[in-house]
Amino acid sequence: MKYELTRHVHEPSGESYVSFRHKSGVKVLVSPNGYTSACAVYSSDFGGADMRFSVDGKVVETPAGVAHFLEHKLFETEDGGDAFRLFSELGADSNAFTSHTSTSFTFSSPMDVFYESLSILLHFVHTPHFSRESVERERGIIAEELNMYEDDPDSRSFNELMKCMYRKNGVRYDVGGTVESIGRITPELLYLCHTAFYRPENMTLVIAGDADPERIAGIMDEQIPEGRYPSVIKLPPKEPEKVCRRLSRIQMDISEPLFSFGIKDSPSSDPAGMRRRGAALSILCSMLFGASSAFYCDCYEKGLISGDTNAYYNYGGDTAYLTVTGESRHPFTVKKRIIKVIEDALKNGVDESEFERTKKVFYANFIYSLQSSSSVAYSLLSFELLHDDMLAYPDLLSSLDCASALGYLRSLYSKDRCAFTVAEQYKEE
Repeated sequence: MKYELTRHVHEPSGESYVSFRHKSGVKVLVSPNGYTSACAVYSSDFGGADMRFSVDGKVVETPAGVAHFLEHKLFETEDGGDAFRLFSELGADSNAFTSHTSTSFTFSSPMDVFYESLSILLHFVHTPHFSRESVERERGIIAEELNMYEDDPDSRSFNELMKCMYRKNGVRYDVGGTVESIGRITPELLYLCHTAFYRPENMTLVIAGDADPERIAGIMDEQIPEGRYPSVIKLPPKEPEKVCRRLSRIQMDISEPLFSFGIKDSPSSDPAGMRRRGAALSILCSMLFGASSAFYCDCYEKGLISGDTNAYYNYGGDTAYLTVTGESRHPFTVKKRIIKVIEDALKNGVDESEFERTKKVFYANFIYSLQSSSSVAYSLLSFELLHDDMLAYPDLLSSLDCASALGYLRSLYSKDRCAFTVAEQYKEE
């Protein structure tokens, strides 16, 4: 093997992976396992929120939706077909997804067609074809997709909360953009963004399965083009600490109102500090607002909440926030209770034994989640994109304590950082 492999091991669970940097610049992570199938994910550090950047010193500003548009268009092959068909002919399942911070292309396949599938993946990602006719055709397809998401209550509620919390950051826009913004996307802009963000040093390849790193590197040698790539610097806008709006109400064709409560955080540039903060606040979120919390049980028994709540802390790129979401016919009463739970925790503390129990649940769920090639690959990628090591997560969880978690919550919570959105039924005139 001409590349030096770094081995990562978590002894208690037996999970492991190796990593190396391909000569092109792509970061590669390979997790072996005993499954008969394998999963590969190829990801670019380019997402929906990346709308302002410089290329070789020249500032570029794009309309919302370019990263997602690129995701769609890269599946088109030289002959006008699509890569989905090529994967299907081999018996592989393929997909792609764009977030606010990254774009990923993935496939799962039996091992006997894995290397051929990997060659297809690398080839189409690095061989774009953007004609005016095909871009116009794709514009119509994406416009229909955006209209569909406008009618999806969960998607609409999330986007509305982002608009409330963020004044300037690109996260305030739907990943797919708007019908108006995608109307300004041209083949030239797509080529520019592909050259800027699909350069190898901006890519990560994650593979879970019994694949040979040397053979993987050989396929990368064949499919990743050599050449000079531009110098690219992301230029995110300076975002105020306070939320843009503290309240928004939207009307939709729904049977039960949805609420979304968010607290906007200011992420630090210290990856180690953010991973501790993120893990601690995630545990505290689950403990205070999860399905077994006193908050949830009381609200459910009194008919204030219908169904489950989702409570989590999220960070990535230059954004971070805590959210609590769910269904309620009395959303503003629930909002008051959420705030009371937070303020009571900061004033009186929380049950340390409950914190430890929740921490153990997080630990067990993480180990249990690594039960398939796809779950291992996605987990590896999500940690790598946060400049973190997946196998360091269990030990990080074990090291957290209740006092530190409350300290993070105290530094986060401020009414100026809180936003609340309600999606409610249409009212008749």
